[in-house]
Amino acid sequence: MKKFFKFGCGGLILLVVLIIALAMCSTDDDKPSTGSSGEKVETSSSKNDGSKKVDASAQNVDASGLKVGLGEIKITKSKIQVGVNVHNTKDSKVSFYPDQGSAVIGDMQLDANMFLTDGKVSGEIQGGVKKEAVLEFLAPDGKDIDVENVKEIKLMFGDVYDEKTGTQDVTFTVPVK
Repeated sequence: MKKFFKFGCGGLILLVVLIIALAMCSTDDDKPSTGSSGEKVETSSSKNDGSKKVDASAQNVDASGLKVGLGEIKITKSKIQVGVNVHNTKDSKVSFYPDQGSAVIGDMQLDANMFLTDGKVSGEIQGGVKKEAVLEFLAPDGKDIDVENVKEIKLMFGDVYDEKTGTQDVTFTVPVK
């Protein structure tokens, strides 16, 4: 009996640890594409889970030598995920913090959650560097996004700061079909 208890408890503990490890390692395979070169951007108007994906890869802005491009945007009732890619085309560094920005849908403002960002595009970006990430904008507490009725998303990522040229704002208006 002692032998069974010893191995039975050990086996149970091992099983629990494996389940926790698998849960922590699981990824969201349905995250939007960042639109960086070589990535295929797939767009679907509506999915079975009530979400909608929009191809925004044609949207690009050049602010103080930082090229900011969009990839896919995924809209769910609780959040918007935005694929973003940046490329500092200059030799000097710039500062940019899009994961502290906001999105507006109709009369609802969604703020970015820097802790849920997948990737790193914020902070100082050295000359010649390319980065990509998926930013998450969460619906305000107690509110849901009406996914089917979203016609346009305004994304305000904030300013790109360069010591020589000052600041330039990065804003996108993305039509949703």
